[in-house]
Amino acid sequence: MADNRSVERFDLGLEAFVSVSNDSDKSDSLAMQTRDISSNGVYLLTETPLPVGTKVKVDMILSLDELKKLGGKALIKTSGEVLRTESDGMAICFDRNSRIVPLSSKQVT
Repeated sequence: MADNRSVERFDLGLEAFVSVSNDSDKSDSLAMQTRDISSNGVYLLTETPLPVGTKVKVDMILSLDELKKLGGKALIKTSGEVLRTESDGMAICFDRNSRIVPLSSKQVT
């Protein structure tokens, strides 16, 4: 099958925390790992994907040498929707509500 993506995808295993978007701010977060990521979305590895169409919030921890000025890590906060599921995970399509914030070592659990 041809890959018709319009943006580049990067194989990147990041620690990710996924919660279902709802009216309340309180929602249990599920720990997952990313398989790949692009500016439009992310593929998350999980044995129990959420239903297609589920609105989610996704927080990913990015640790790179360039981010040492920010304490060594940054938190990528995004939201989006489950686009498709497979046996090993689910694809999330990001909406335009994303930001990157510094993450102190005290915030990492």
